[in-house]
Amino acid sequence: MKNFELFTCLSFILALTSCYRDSEDEISVNDKYVTFNFNLAGVEQSSLTRAISEPSNLLIIDKFGDEVTSDTKTSLAPFSLPLDYGRHEIYFVAADKIWTSYSTAEWKVEWPSSHDGLSYVWAAHLTLDVDEDTSVEDIMLPLIIANVQVKTLDKIPATASSLHIDAPDLCKGLDLLTLSGIPTDTPVNYSLDLSRGTGNTLRINLFTFVPPTSCIGDISLTVLDQNTQEIAAKTLNEVPVQPGYISLYAGYLFSDGISFPLSYTDDWSGTHSYGF
Repeated sequence: MKNFELFTCLSFILALTSCYRDSEDEISVNDKYVTFNFNLAGVEQSSLTRAISEPSNLLIIDKFGDEVTSDTKTSLAPFSLPLDYGRHEIYFVAADKIWTSYSTAEWKVEWPSSHDGLSYVWAAHLTLDVDEDTSVEDIMLPLIIANVQVKTLDKIPATASSLHIDAPDLCKGLDLLTLSGIPTDTPVNYSLDLSRGTGNTLRINLFTFVPPTSCIGDISLTVLDQNTQEIAAKTLNEVPVQPGYISLYAGYLFSDGISFPLSYTDDWSGTHSYGF
């Protein structure tokens, strides 16, 4: 009887040990910490807008089979993620300005529709097969934002009070699956105060994601005086855009003059110049 009890006790201990080892083996086999290092590509410091600093907002979305998880960081410092063995589809979005929302169901990220709600954005999609040899991944993030810049060659008159910008097809949303732009649900329009800038030339910057057509339609500029009377207007037709590039429009808005394009060499990866 004693031998039977001893055998039963030893069997129970062995069973517990086996379960514990199986659990350990399962964790070690199915969980792997992978370190990610980031570098920014596609942009140099720009005198056209401002010096471009490292973005302080990072979004990470990981799709593993039917499971989707997300995380956010406040810097591009290297970090590690515990990933199951197998294929992962990982999306990284680094932004100078924080997004208003993101959806893992619709695979999109959206920014505020205000004039300064969107700025420099980098993004990349990584397909990663995680196994026992996976440890460090170096990620190069390309600049996916475009900039439409408008520069007047004449000075803002003293009668100018406000500038109204109508850009209905400007893209403030990003499709993560294609890394292309999504037009906002409501038309984008801005109103800027010009009263403090009279006597100076005008320069505005509009940031946009690039839609599949590489064109954001028309942008209308209207200048009003203090009595809301129109004193100048201009429409930029079928504005082309390209990731990492500035579409630069230059011309006379407040007076008659010969329009001509300007070119710069110390901007982003390139500039497309247009006159108006």
